[in-house]
Amino acid sequence: MTFFARALPRVFLLLSLAFVCGAGLTNFASAKSPDSAPPTSGAMQAELLPGPVAKMLPPCGAADPEACADNGYAFLEGDDVPQDAVRALGYFAQGCAFGSMRSCTMAGYAYAQGQGAAANAGYAASYYNRACDGGEATACSNLGLAYAGGVGVGENMVQANALFTKACDGGAVGGCANLGASYALGRGVERDHGVAAKLFRKACEADNIHACYNLGVLYRDGLGVAQDHARAIDLFNRACAADDAGACGNLAFMTDDGRGVESDRQRALSLFDKACRLGDAESCFTLGRAFQTGNGRENDDARAKELLQRALSLDPNMGSADAARKALQR
Repeated sequence: MTFFARALPRVFLLLSLAFVCGAGLTNFASAKSPDSAPPTSGAMQAELLPGPVAKMLPPCGAADPEACADNGYAFLEGDDVPQDAVRALGYFAQGCAFGSMRSCTMAGYAYAQGQGAAANAGYAASYYNRACDGGEATACSNLGLAYAGGVGVGENMVQANALFTKACDGGAVGGCANLGASYALGRGVERDHGVAAKLFRKACEADNIHACYNLGVLYRDGLGVAQDHARAIDLFNRACAADDAGACGNLAFMTDDGRGVESDRQRALSLFDKACRLGDAESCFTLGRAFQTGNGRENDDARAKELLQRALSLDPNMGSADAARKALQR
């Protein structure tokens, strides 16, 4: 049976929440007031903790709010103190109250992820809002993601893109990558693949792997740039090496099809396997069909069924969903 390369979605708004310092933005009234988010209980004063390596944590307060952020990181990462997310959030909330924007960003991240307290998207947006207003570029990007998804705030892509722009201008490359995705998809702005390519390139050059993947998609399809399969392969290789599932899947399809690289069925199947393990549904489907038909893999109906079911569980609406369901009936 002949296998055809299936095009994966062209561009994803994939950027995860991050916590890095940066530059700022204006206040938005639609986010809850940061004052409405009470600090969780935790250590607010210096204390000597028992253990193999005891560490005196410096006192934090109005005189040194950044010490709160440092203490929070120590508890969050278990740096010479017992790892304790509740204490970490306590320090971040305290630091934010005393004016540490780095602490505000981390308090927002903790509430977004449910670290040290129950997840609360409204509180997360509130802390990000305060940090962004105070000069934290990554907080602007994370708040933009909240507006893009309507998480803790009303969905508003125009607002999201303003935040991504400020984040990008302030040095948070995640903001550049997310703004690029908005231009590539035409979300809140007029679609412009040329602008998207410039933004993805800027973020990729700063080692944002999702941006490298998205730039590879543009080179693969000749969107906003001259089509260049070899360049796409390079970018997908880079992103796949960093475990980006979409990049591994695209690299597999292009390797199987001989686009930009010599056709190599066995390498393609190995890449499909990696992409599937990382969560790419189309790759699971393609690998499942290989086991079902004996095309590059020994026939193994049990393994084929497992892979086809995984594909549908990952994405029941994927492009090959109907083919996967039919294959399961054989």
